[in-house]
Amino acid sequence: MRKLQTFWQNLHLRAKFLLILLVGIVIIGVDAIATLLIPLRAYDEQLYESSSQMISLYAEQIKHEMKNYEDISYRILTDSSLQENLAIIKDASPGTLTWIDAQRNVASRAAYYSLWFSNTVSFQLRTSRGTTYSHFFRASSGANELTDERMTAAACRQGRFIWLTEENGDASRLFLVREIREMENITLDNLGYMLIEVDFPSLVEQYSQAMGSLGVEPRCAVYNKGICLYASDDGIRALGMGEDGYTYMKSDGKPVLCVRYTATNGLKYVTLVDYSGIRTTTLAAVSVTILCILGAALLVVAVSTGLINSILVHFQVLMQKFDAFAISGEPISAQESACYKDRFDEIGDLHRGFDWMTREWTRVNHEKEEQQHLLQEKQMQQLRAQVRPHFLYNTLESIYCLAQNSGDKRIAVMTSSLGKLLRASLNDKRDVVTVREDLQTVRDYLSIQEIRYGERLQVEYAVDDAVMPCHIPAMTVQPLVENAIHHAAEHMLDTCIIRISGNVVPDGIDVIVQDNGPGIDEDILTKLESGEVQPEGLGIGLRNIHKRVQHTFGKEYGLRIHCEDGCTQIIIHLPDTRPEKPETPRADSSTPRGTGEKKGEHRVQTVIGR
Repeated sequence: MRKLQTFWQNLHLRAKFLLILLVGIVIIGVDAIATLLIPLRAYDEQLYESSSQMISLYAEQIKHEMKNYEDISYRILTDSSLQENLAIIKDASPGTLTWIDAQRNVASRAAYYSLWFSNTVSFQLRTSRGTTYSHFFRASSGANELTDERMTAAACRQGRFIWLTEENGDASRLFLVREIREMENITLDNLGYMLIEVDFPSLVEQYSQAMGSLGVEPRCAVYNKGICLYASDDGIRALGMGEDGYTYMKSDGKPVLCVRYTATNGLKYVTLVDYSGIRTTTLAAVSVTILCILGAALLVVAVSTGLINSILVHFQVLMQKFDAFAISGEPISAQESACYKDRFDEIGDLHRGFDWMTREWTRVNHEKEEQQHLLQEKQMQQLRAQVRPHFLYNTLESIYCLAQNSGDKRIAVMTSSLGKLLRASLNDKRDVVTVREDLQTVRDYLSIQEIRYGERLQVEYAVDDAVMPCHIPAMTVQPLVENAIHHAAEHMLDTCIIRISGNVVPDGIDVIVQDNGPGIDEDILTKLESGEVQPEGLGIGLRNIHKRVQHTFGKEYGLRIHCEDGCTQIIIHLPDTRPEKPETPRADSSTPRGTGEKKGEHRVQTVIGR
């Protein structure tokens, strides 16, 4: 990561611009291709829907044909003549004339109903006496298809039909079996069984040919209860049932869409739809889109390169000015500056700013040479003279009076505050002062910073009156405020807010300096103590103040640092040294520690520069 950062920093400006441009083009290109896939996906969904509708129509035709078998079986079941004769066969003695006539009539009705079937392998009817009447329309595996297992399955249905699917080697067989029960007087006694073996492959191919005449020749397989009843070829048989939906695959080297669909009668259909033509069209559309994106990207790069060069040429001119000024030290002439006089963008600002800087540098340099000459003349006088504090106070007082007389309040405030700061630092030799006196020094210091920072600095005070008479090492709060301004206000574009608060806590008092700057490490004091961090700058000041407080009041007091919600708090924890201590507030008081206003609280808000 470090090497990458170094590589980026050392790239030329033109390379950086082009790299940023290429990254943007790549992101847009990838997004465009991803967006292109959305309509293609929607198209595939529509293709699946249309294929499902086609299979649904196909399945409905087969379902209708199977419903015809069920209706015919019901006609046979309810045929009054057949019911009467089957009842005679059941009840009459074998060999009697009545029994023989009933046998003949049953055979006649069975032959009659056999004419109703199409796409059928066989139709068999068995009486309760065990006589079987069979009609075969195609080659069958055996003469008697009404086995005990099939009749038992039919008897469990109590007169309702049942479809049986059986595997027979590579082929499968589909039977409709039904028990015939006596309907007269609703006795529901067994009169016999009927069996219809359906030629399912012939049935499917009949409708496949019909759809082929419409220009659709589906490759399909049909399953019932996990058994394949029909498969147009071995390739589709090998696919298996699977879950409903669609997938893309290759069959015989060609792309196909495999659609699986379950009909309402429980039959599972697996079809293959030729996808080669659609895929060719889709790939052509995607290829054209990608070529258009690449062409647009190349055009953008070419145009952007020209525009970037037109901008960078002015930076090259500026660099040439830098080199020329570094060698000769001569300011940029007005004739050279005229090129960018009427240009008001950032480039014009840079050129005009540099040209002005060279002229100002020349002027300042000349003035510096003159001042150096004067300085040499006065050095002896300065070495002999020692400026005493009372002379400096008198001088500041004179400046203050002059500013007051001339009506310049800012100079008056600055000189007055500076005088107070000098008196506090030079005349007051006490090591410990009151919080009120230390905060007065802070106010004098902030009065000077008011003029420097203007509206960029805002100070808030929220100090409880009870804290004011407590003791604190001299010049404790002011360095912390100065550090807050240095590390917050000087590095921020927004307003720097410094809040100085103080309140009584159960084990002493807390004076808090809070700022909304970039913050510091909460463990900085511990790391300074352990030697993990070497003290410098802010670390030296914090450690010195921390040591002074501990040296004055004990190890349980000192500084704490807390950062939260974009604010940094430096808490000065001191002993409660009030002359008369009131009852210490309870730790579980409803007013949170360090927040809100309490009775007697000294709260002032100052907005600097307004």
